[in-house]
Amino acid sequence: MTERSPQRVGLTLVLALFGFLLAVGVIQERLREEEESSPLRRAQLESLVQQRRDTISELAREVERLAARVDEVQRESGRDSEEVRGVLAEIAALEARAGVAGVQGPGLVVELSDSPEVPQTLEEVSDLRIQDVDVQLVVNSLWRAGAEAISVNGLRVASTTAIRKAGSAILVNYRAVASPYRVSAIGSPEALESGLLGSEIAQRFEVWEDVYGLGFEVGRSDRVVAPALAGLPELRWAAPEGGAS
Repeated sequence: MTERSPQRVGLTLVLALFGFLLAVGVIQERLREEEESSPLRRAQLESLVQQRRDTISELAREVERLAARVDEVQRESGRDSEEVRGVLAEIAALEARAGVAGVQGPGLVVELSDSPEVPQTLEEVSDLRIQDVDVQLVVNSLWRAGAEAISVNGLRVASTTAIRKAGSAILVNYRAVASPYRVSAIGSPEALESGLLGSEIAQRFEVWEDVYGLGFEVGRSDRVVAPALAGLPELRWAAPEGGAS
């Protein structure tokens, strides 16, 4: 007996699935025709329809499993090809940079914290509390210093990430974060530290620490974790007003 390939088995199941769907349609049509003429027949048909639905659900799950298996087999068979290995490595790198895959490695952790003093005026709130722009500038400085991945309080930062203020809270990817703000960056710890400490925002914090009591701590780490981006945003094409969408 010849062994059937996963692709052929998957196609067979898909065709069977369509066949069952057609059968259900016919049964439902017959059910409507005989609804008033035979209560017993109606009950039998309802039972048969439910059985067919259960079978279709099982087939759908099996098709999904086979599709995943086919993809896995294709990846495994391609590992022997240097070209395919290169493509898979490139995909993995792109996934990490885009934020859709979690990564970890050595890097730098920067902790920004509010002043222990209690603000008495709106002006003091601005002076004694970390602002969204402060977090933005630290993140941008780390990108310029060569960071491969960044997270803020465990929330991944990507090209679509918004760091902004909403009332008294700072939002990262529309999720509220609070002091202390831990900005974790993966990359060369030495390069990241040198680039950050040489930035304008680091020089400002040297003054703000003394004047306002704001916290600014920088530390190297052998293991920094940047989780995958949660809740990927839906991207849409932009079109000029009145133009084609």
